[in-house]
Parts: sequence; structure tokens; C-alpha cells
Amino acid sequence: MKDLDKILTGKICPYCNCETILVSDKDIYGQNSDYGGMYFKCIKNSDHYVGTYKKDKRSLGRLADKELRAWKMKGHEVFDPLWKGENRFFSNQQAAYKWLSDAMQLELGYTHFGMFTIEQCQNAILLCNNLKNENNGNIR
Repeated sequence: MKDLDKILTGKICPYCNCETILVSDKDIYGQNSDYGGMYFKCIKNSDHYVGTYKKDKRSLGRLADKELRAWKMKGHEVFDPLWKGENRFFSNQQAAYKWLSDAMQLELGYTHFGMFTIEQCQNAILLCNNLKNENNGNIR
């Protein structure tokens, strides 16, 4: 497994370049947490973490610090309405990610906010906003 693949699957912290461990939500949010999920967390910096899929505990992407987590959330705030709700531009999530993959010139398998860097999040947000400004709600 190449380093990038290890980073994108939560096996290596992209900030510290060290291993990660699988921990519960209580290790991230405190003993009173009731999120119930599992997370990959950096062994050197507890602020570097990423959630997992509940079904198989695969990483949702790269570990993120507070700043990157904020950019990922901003990205979803702009991207998700493109395929959800009344004024969507795409008929479903898959079509939206395919468009974003093409627009960002990334392989579809690497086109997910969980895998993005800050710069990629910012680029995706710009592309989504440009799409909204250029089109008037035409579903693709």
C-alpha cells in the first residue's frame, strides 16, 4: 500500500506521518459521548482523527485537524444541495460526484470530501458555487 493510500484510508496521519489507532467516540469526544462511532486517531496528536463507516470500520478518508474538518463541512454545505432537495442540479449523489470528479480532474475513487486536503475542499467549493451561478437549477 502506497503512502497516499495509507493516508486516505486512515492508516497514517498526514500531519505527523505516524501510525494511527482505532478508538471509540469516547476517546474523541469524552466519556459522556453517545455518538457510538469508531475513529482512526493519530498516536501523536489526538486532534488528528477521522470517523469510520459503522458497518465495516473502514476510514471515511484522511485524518483531519480542526481546520480541515471545518473545510470538509463547508464543502458538504455547498455540494450536498447540488444533489439533494428541490433545487438540485443532479439527479443523485453518484451523478454529482461524477461531475465533481471530472471538474477536479480526480479519479472518481478519490473524489470525496473525506479524502480532500484543504486546497481540494476550497477548489470543490469554488467549482460548486460556479456551477450554481452558471446554471439555473437544470438537473443533469
